[in-house]
Amino acid sequence: MRDIDYWIWFSSLSGLGPVKARQLLEAYREPKIIFYLTEQELRAYKQLSPKNIEEILNKEKRDRVNSVNDLMLKNDIKIATIFDSNYPEKLKHIYDPPVALYYRGKLRLSEFSIAVVGSRRTTNYGASAAKKLSYELSMRGVQIVSGLARGIDSIAHEGCLDAGGRTAAVLGCGLDYIYPPENFRLYENILNSGGLILSEYPPGTPPLQHNFPARNRIISGISSGVLIVEAAGRSGSLITAGFALEQGREVFAVPGNIDCSYSKGTNRLIREGAKIVLGVEDILEEFDYREDVKINEPSGQTPGTGINTGLKAYMGLSTEEIRVVKIIQKGIRHIDEIIERSNISVKEINNILFMLEMKGVITQQPGKIFEMYL
Repeated sequence: MRDIDYWIWFSSLSGLGPVKARQLLEAYREPKIIFYLTEQELRAYKQLSPKNIEEILNKEKRDRVNSVNDLMLKNDIKIATIFDSNYPEKLKHIYDPPVALYYRGKLRLSEFSIAVVGSRRTTNYGASAAKKLSYELSMRGVQIVSGLARGIDSIAHEGCLDAGGRTAAVLGCGLDYIYPPENFRLYENILNSGGLILSEYPPGTPPLQHNFPARNRIISGISSGVLIVEAAGRSGSLITAGFALEQGREVFAVPGNIDCSYSKGTNRLIREGAKIVLGVEDILEEFDYREDVKINEPSGQTPGTGINTGLKAYMGLSTEEIRVVKIIQKGIRHIDEIIERSNISVKEINNILFMLEMKGVITQQPGKIFEMYL
């Protein structure tokens, strides 16, 4: 087997869950080593349940690698592991990142992207708001992320494409499935426009109901913020909003008619602290956006310089450095608060803060307090 075949096998072990899979990688470094562990050796690893061990040793799972390879070749599907340089940087730092991503198109995500999600059944008002906001965000160079579902998701992708932008769709099934099937043309348009379609599920995985709540953490995880446009009281979009809050992402919501069932979720989010969105400016101002500089150019144009903050000091900073600077700009200055808000480890935060000091972006005050230098 090739090295990548071991990753294909490892990513198909759905019963492990992403957290336990990541722990195994930390313990054994690579799937190839895990593949050849004996039952006795696996039992010695106390975090594994008997069902986990049974799945790791399952012969059918191992034999399935060849069929997955065939489907990848047939459908032009590629794989990026969590150790690869093209794996989305934002996603690496959530609590439960997938150990691998399958993708079609260009695995290229903007520094600044907004997830736009909402109800599968939508009112004319919701459809109009989703289309308008996605279009106007895309015209300003913001990448739109969504889930290719019926309703708001599809409308968000279409709004981005109408503006000439590159949109990213995250599926809850293998990429050899187009779900829902009526989105075949939209699926193809996303790819033809230079966009991205991705999933943590290997090819051959059908669109099972329990896959979709889990995929929502990826939608929010690769985004800078999440905009909810119409959601009932119990909605998958609210799950995405919950993941966004856990991941330290901004959450936005479009207000709706108090008598409309499709607005109950969004109105409740606003009541609980989500930022109300009456226009794209309500989103952009949270990211220090200026009208005279685009955050990221739409497809067909030369890419811009990434997130714009109005400060020259942002030039040349990494994604994580920009993320920490934005937190400090909002008045969160003590290292403990920065760690809590950023969801970055103590070791990584210390390295980031040190580099920002060296670059002259921030300055440290007594008591581990950090302030913007400019």
